[in-house]
Amino acid sequence: MAAAAAAKHVVLFPFPGQGHLSAFMSLAGLLHSALPDAAITFVSTPRNVASLQTSAWSNAPFLGFHALPFTPADHGLPPDCESSDAVQPGAIAFLLVAFESLEAAFDDYLNTAISAAAGGGHDVCVVSDPFTAWTVTAARRRGCAHAFFASCGAYGSAVVHSLWSHLPVRPDPATGRVHLPEYPEVVIHRSQLSKNASAPPAVSNCAAGFYGRQIPLGYETGAVLVNTVEEFEPTGLDMLRRTLKIPVWPIGPLVRAANLPVSPEAEAAVASFLDFHPPSSVLYISFGSQNSIRAEHMAELALALESTGRPFVWAVRPPDGHDVKGEFRADQWLPDGFEERARTSNRGLLVRGWAPQVRILAHASTGAFLSHCGWNSVLESVTHGVPIIGWPLAGEQFYNAKMLKEEWGVCVEVARGNMEDTMVNRAAVADVVETVMGQTAKAAEMRRRVWEIKEVVEGSWNDGGGSSRKAMEDFLRAMNLR
Repeated sequence: MAAAAAAKHVVLFPFPGQGHLSAFMSLAGLLHSALPDAAITFVSTPRNVASLQTSAWSNAPFLGFHALPFTPADHGLPPDCESSDAVQPGAIAFLLVAFESLEAAFDDYLNTAISAAAGGGHDVCVVSDPFTAWTVTAARRRGCAHAFFASCGAYGSAVVHSLWSHLPVRPDPATGRVHLPEYPEVVIHRSQLSKNASAPPAVSNCAAGFYGRQIPLGYETGAVLVNTVEEFEPTGLDMLRRTLKIPVWPIGPLVRAANLPVSPEAEAAVASFLDFHPPSSVLYISFGSQNSIRAEHMAELALALESTGRPFVWAVRPPDGHDVKGEFRADQWLPDGFEERARTSNRGLLVRGWAPQVRILAHASTGAFLSHCGWNSVLESVTHGVPIIGWPLAGEQFYNAKMLKEEWGVCVEVARGNMEDTMVNRAAVADVVETVMGQTAKAAEMRRRVWEIKEVVEGSWNDGGGSSRKAMEDFLRAMNLR
């Protein structure tokens, strides 16, 4: 007897960057909780699928994987280049374009999935990253529902969408202001543009062509899911709804319940360090998995930390211009004797590689987070009631910091970007740290406001009508998954 066809099938297709993959995996778990009998399949290229199958998610019995054939060398990319982690930030556009070549193989896969579904295409829903908007074409061709999942916040997504829609970006030469036609009320400065906006012509032309093809497809999707909360980002959600004119459902916060693999030694060292220090006294510093600051900025930050005397945990990676996954050399990139002084005084801890970020932010000793303001980090910080010192480096991070500062008052920017003209002064950095962590009126207000956010996001999945729970139910019904 033939096996019974799955009642529903959700196909997830993220863009292969660490933050995107992590958020999509969290989405898979959320969908499984809502649809325990549905098939859920994660689609990507062979190297990405193999990596995920050896991760913690390989133990999730509800999750299937499907690898689409992909040869990076056919697109002028290095042999192992299947994710944004494997390319220089300015060359990500070439990877995005290469991924467009997967459409035919994805169409074939959808055809097979539809044949196995009880109700054909009506029982299959594709949820893709906005960077893989071309999946809309295959889904529509096969009669499947389609939605985007924006793993970033609503405000950042709205601003980036506007910038992408009007490439090349040309700031006003006199004021540096960038005009956003869709949002005349929003003020963006040239210093809040990613490196990609000022990339060499070969890269910028490639990016402009890619976005020019993808953005029109975006308006053909059926809905947009956003990893945020209605009450946390009302302005950003309103901006997206005005522009896209399709349902936009905030279903966050999707926060990692566990961390990426961390060595037992690092885990133990961090726990011991945090346990030693009093509540709200430790500054946690991390610039994410793909970004780093310049070597000279790293040295200024180190000197600022010493001058404050405040305890810190710093997840260190080699500086910008070096392999961020390579070995970190404190003797090469930090002031002489800095690490030894921090260790012997028990005032500072350098963590090489992955740090147990969620556990650090959840610890009572952590008082602030000096962050690049990537969206996963933002959510992990505010859901644990930790105010942010912002040092945005790329992409939508600038707009995440802007939203947190202007709408909630829970972020103070200490620097912006990692360009040669980025100004980093140890005295100014130390002053910001004291403003956020000291006994100041500003610090008290930031702590009060971030706890308001914590309560808002905690309530978003309440059984009694939390906004994110309702949004997920609306989405499932609209996509014929209920």
